[in-house]
Amino acid sequence: MRIENNNPFSTNGLIKLKDQDWLDKQRVAGKIAARTLLMLQKHIEEKTTLSVLELNNLAEKFIIDAGGTATFKGYKGFPAGVCISVNKELVHGIPKNQTLQEGDVVSFDLGVTYQGAIADTAITCIYGQPKSARHVDLINATQEALNKGIEAVAVGKRIGAIGYAISKFAKGKGYGVVDKYGGHGLDWNIPHAAPFVANKGSVEEGVRIQKGLVIAIEPMLTLGSTNTRTLDDGWTVVTDDIGAHFEHSLFVHEDHVEVLTDRSKL
Repeated sequence: MRIENNNPFSTNGLIKLKDQDWLDKQRVAGKIAARTLLMLQKHIEEKTTLSVLELNNLAEKFIIDAGGTATFKGYKGFPAGVCISVNKELVHGIPKNQTLQEGDVVSFDLGVTYQGAIADTAITCIYGQPKSARHVDLINATQEALNKGIEAVAVGKRIGAIGYAISKFAKGKGYGVVDKYGGHGLDWNIPHAAPFVANKGSVEEGVRIQKGLVIAIEPMLTLGSTNTRTLDDGWTVVTDDIGAHFEHSLFVHEDHVEVLTDRSKL
């Protein structure tokens, strides 16, 4: 989700807190989304011979068979159910009829809608043997940056604490933090809602986190340059360096945070 103005912590846009009805449905959406990513990850680990487009089609079928719908399919005209980005493609990659090559860095970003509630999640993998140990380190650091962002969430804190935690960790490891894109709220049948969740920030910036807040946190780190541009297809965002992208959707309770797309609990 791109920042539309120079102030990512603007309070413009109604933030709708969610109740138990949403949570019950989002839990289902989250499990479907997590299982879909695990399936795609397994294909990468087993060095699938399927093309990127075939992987997308497999994921779409998996989601439908599980009782959900692919949130991104048709969203603002996006032609596929999964954003699949390879190497210097950072996010919003349109699945193509291409075969993955040894060492390719591949990101899968998908959403699942179940009875109107949405779970959004992403993962970055390496196909076969890594081309560089730095690629492995980048992926591990991006996943840990996501964990740091989640750990920063608590009732009473400001939303900027998330970006502060992400950027502090990433910069300490020497990685670039992409700040033109970031996390976001989720609403009924709307995958991108207020508030914007920046990957950089201050603990004193933004709205205060409250019980019932539902957000997706998605750090995007690069090996160096954070310059981005969008290809002529109108979707695919590319960088000058290899990037990685991880994302979880979560629900804020009074005394804890529930990660709805946690793959480790399946």
